[in-house]
Amino acid sequence: MAEFAEFGAREFDGWSDGGIVDAYVRHFVPITDLAAGKLISGRVSAGDTVLDLCCGQGSLTQMLAERGAAATGLDFSPEMLAKARQAAPGATIVEGDAAAMPFADGQFDTVLCNFGMMHIADQPRALGEIRRVLRPGGTFAMATWNSPAASPAFAAIFGALKAHADVSAAPAQPDLFAFADPGQARALLAAAQLEMAEHATFDAAWRLDRPEELFEIFLTATVGAGMLIRSQSAGTVEKIAAAIARRVSEMHAAGTGYEVPVSIALISATAR
Repeated sequence: MAEFAEFGAREFDGWSDGGIVDAYVRHFVPITDLAAGKLISGRVSAGDTVLDLCCGQGSLTQMLAERGAAATGLDFSPEMLAKARQAAPGATIVEGDAAAMPFADGQFDTVLCNFGMMHIADQPRALGEIRRVLRPGGTFAMATWNSPAASPAFAAIFGALKAHADVSAAPAQPDLFAFADPGQARALLAAAQLEMAEHATFDAAWRLDRPEELFEIFLTATVGAGMLIRSQSAGTVEKIAAAIARRVSEMHAAGTGYEVPVSIALISATAR
């Protein structure tokens, strides 16, 4: 979408940064891999043709290959693709755009997208592409972050941003939590001829040694939230960091460290 074009360009630049990619793998992948296992469970059998859309570092792609699926991973980040080729040597790894996929109509039995949709500037177009490359009756399933109202980690981050940040300082971006809402998810999928079959949630957690770590994770290991934080003045960034650390310290102490729950939504749909 035109209004998110700058966001899309910055996403590409951000995920071309080896430092951000390495920080993401270190801090996010232990959680996102839990969702990857749930996306595969009951949906993938040996011999299935499966696309791992926005495959990132290739964890899910390799899980698919281990199940005996004919696995293909697609991503726009050369840095991520290099990791995916190492992680999933038996899969086909392709550099490309989720909104203009280099695949034939009806090529896949299943398309999975593990925390990738929020990185796509034109989500309706990408959903249309997902429907195009799926065979009729094929399955699409995705994982995404649940909203701050249901997710203490995102409540800490976005509560501090709402209280202190000037959101107009960063490019407009798609609603990070659109698919976490069942009604919005159903409507977005239906517009692409995908019929929602399931919308469920599960919980994971970041386990931290220091209360400041949650802010550091979102500053160094994300692009969307990171660009919003980095667009603020130094004084504002200090206020945001302090507010997040205070909330973690007050609400999420666990033994000698901290445990901050994060809620994840799993959505599946069938191609009409």
